Amino acid sequence: MPIDDEGNPMLLDDIEIFTVISETKSLSQAAERLYMSRPGLSQKIANLEARYGVKLYQRTSTGVVPTAAGQIVTKFAKKISTLESALAAELAAVDEHFDSTIEVGMSFADGVALLPKLAAQFHAAYPDARVHLDAGYEPELMDKLKAGKLDFAILENQPLEDDISRETLGYKRLVFLAPDRPPYNSVPQPVSVATLVEWPMIIYEWNSGRHMVGNRHFRERYGLSLTDHNMVARFDTHEAMVAGTKAGLGWSTVPACIAERYRDESGIIWPKVDTEPMRYPVDLAWHTDHVMSDQARLFMEFIRENVPQGYFRKQG
Repeated sequence: MPIDDEGNPMLLDDIEIFTVISETKSLSQAAERLYMSRPGLSQKIANLEARYGVKLYQRTSTGVVPTAAGQIVTKFAKKISTLESALAAELAAVDEHFDSTIEVGMSFADGVALLPKLAAQFHAAYPDARVHLDAGYEPELMDKLKAGKLDFAILENQPLEDDISRETLGYKRLVFLAPDRPPYNSVPQPVSVATLVEWPMIIYEWNSGRHMVGNRHFRERYGLSLTDHNMVARFDTHEAMVAGTKAGLGWSTVPACIAERYRDESGIIWPKVDTEPMRYPVDLAWHTDHVMSDQARLFMEFIRENVPQGYFRKQG
């Protein structure tokens, strides 16, 4: 911590003054953010300048600017502020721990749509259960299953792999969305596949595996690969994809559970396309050699029996 000529350490309150003034460039605004009076802040700065024996700020008609000495002090103040934040985070982490009894992976789409509510119901029935829901993309969750870090996971449209057992809970579909602007909202529905392929396309969640549902669908039915589409962007979250669609970048597809979240969102439409539904399986998956606790097995059975009625189409 900096020491002045008399051996007095600079206090964290002093550090905050320098960082706030550097952000606001105004004593009035800085005083407001620091919950101080303007005269009180001016006096504090005068005391600091007297302590260090240098002028720290020049007053101008538009605010304050640091002198050369003020720039040096501000630079060190920001470094100390960063270290103080890191210290606070590490101290807080000392008491942050959660001893889970069940480790479950969930995909960002159907996993997130299903598991939090089911975990709440399960905890109400079994208060001793402490569930950790680990959200991620399917390849990441598969790696954690293989490493024994998860008891089981809800995954979507994943290929068969050695040592991974799976049970299909049901099937969901991808839904088309497009900007609510021409030409998307001026074409009669259902939209033809030929028209769809010409429109700009946003690839959705490349690492999730769900984009392969559309790839397989168009390849098997129309002899089209993804490279035949007018791909203009690739986004890795549905939030970004919806925002990009709303901005007019292009059309895309999302799982039906995501479409429900944005059904009434302005700026986008949900066009019908002249093709069969694009469906994908949603599976329970677990490592064949992983030894699950009784609670984990109980939760997996609870999921099988308590998926909301009508959530899944049982046949692909």
